[in-house]
Amino acid sequence: MTHQVRLSKNARAFLQREAKYLRERSPAAAAAFVNRFREATRNLSQFPELGRRKETLPVEGSMRLVVGDYILDYDLTGATVSITAIRHARQQDPDLAKDEDFDFEADILPASGRKME
Repeated sequence: MTHQVRLSKNARAFLQREAKYLRERSPAAAAAFVNRFREATRNLSQFPELGRRKETLPVEGSMRLVVGDYILDYDLTGATVSITAIRHARQQDPDLAKDEDFDFEADILPASGRKME
């Protein structure tokens, strides 16, 4: 069974921006980028559970697939694969809140002696 692959507006906009950025710097890199995502969508249409389930994604049952240097989040509903977000792997994961007040020693290390054994 072949699944239909759809892109959210945000995912489509990211692909367009990234392709434009790469095209301005290296047409070959832009072509490789576009081809990599075409292959990923073909693979997802044939093997929709190719990615891994990620419990911390906003929607229960969402999946994540690494495509080169990029991370693709998607949902599988019936015969449709809906790509909800794409980002470069160096970008902060949108589902992880950044804690500016995080204190490694106070929050992680044991209180007694502050030394891990």
